[in-house]
Amino acid sequence: MPIYTRCIRPLSIDPVLFTNREGNYHNTKEILKNIILTKDDEERRLLIHGDRGTGKSMLLRKVLSHLEQELDFIPVIVDGKNSENAEELLRDICEVLASQLRGEYTGDEKALCEISYLDEISRVSMITRGWARSRASEIGATTGAEIGILNFFKLNLGVGGKETEVEDSTRAVETEINLGFLRRLINQVIGIVSSDRGKEVVIAIDNLDQIHDKDQIAEFVREIFKHRGSPIIATLRSEAITLEFRRSFPNPIVIEGLSGQSLMDILAKRIEKCSAERDILEQKLPPIGDKLKTITDNPLSFLTWIDFLCTNSELNPENLMNDLESFALKSYGFDPEEASLISKFLLNKGNPFLKIDEIVDQTEISEGTCDTMIERGILVPKDLYTNTPQNKYRLSPDLAFFKLDL
Repeated sequence: MPIYTRCIRPLSIDPVLFTNREGNYHNTKEILKNIILTKDDEERRLLIHGDRGTGKSMLLRKVLSHLEQELDFIPVIVDGKNSENAEELLRDICEVLASQLRGEYTGDEKALCEISYLDEISRVSMITRGWARSRASEIGATTGAEIGILNFFKLNLGVGGKETEVEDSTRAVETEINLGFLRRLINQVIGIVSSDRGKEVVIAIDNLDQIHDKDQIAEFVREIFKHRGSPIIATLRSEAITLEFRRSFPNPIVIEGLSGQSLMDILAKRIEKCSAERDILEQKLPPIGDKLKTITDNPLSFLTWIDFLCTNSELNPENLMNDLESFALKSYGFDPEEASLISKFLLNKGNPFLKIDEIVDQTEISEGTCDTMIERGILVPKDLYTNTPQNKYRLSPDLAFFKLDL
């Protein structure tokens, strides 16, 4: 009977579950450590990229969590998949920065007052001059360390000191909280905090390519790199790498797939963390893992299949193909027969990138069906930003289990 377990956790980014990336781990850690400590370098940037599911996010968090034990810095980690566009991502940075600074300035009246307004600004689209003057007065009435908000209001909104008749008449004038405003605000706060606390603020942007509006990614890169005050790390899928990324991150870290033994070690790590189901999973899953490790080097796909099999099969290693046939329907909402056709066609060729007209010409699959497969992620692009007949596509690693039936 199926086992309803939460132990496999394919999408987990918990650093405790990190395993078998020792080479990447040590390399990334040393590079990032050097970036944090080299404060006079204007371009302190690091890019980590690789295919979907290879472990970029977990590597990033593992390195940062361990570096926090060695160096004194303030990590600000945001996730692109939670943001609609570039502006929302900058707002997320403001919000997380505010959250981190509350712990840094516990008990400091003025700093906490300013932090509350940093948080508030991250959530609104407009502020008035009257709003800024009111907040500036409230900050001015407190004592303690500053994080730069009051000075930012004075310099950018013209408030501070005694209000004149002219200023009184402009209280309703609105200022848009846009990309440029947010970037200048982040610059101001990080500059003051780094100087006051003697700590670097490290900005880590995970899944940068997962911003919902893909056209905004390049705009975000241009805007965030105007910020020179702190190290910036980003992770994204290789298909999202553009010329702009290559110029901005000249020495990226590339994450490759894992060996079969490494995949089994990852599975063992998850079983080890189980409680009620541990004994039966230790018995049932290794024989399944031994078969699946021969057809993929992608840890996310490997764990996703095992998680699916736990809740949708009897965990019989002799029946894997039949048990996984419904995966395309349940995970992608796509007909299993058509998924099988495209998967076997591409896998037989070694899963190369092909143009849609090449796929249509060589199979019985229509152009409309190909468009649906692209939309649902069954076919993944070589170039995330090119939506033309010249773009090429290959099979998602999640469908590689059809190799079992070749």
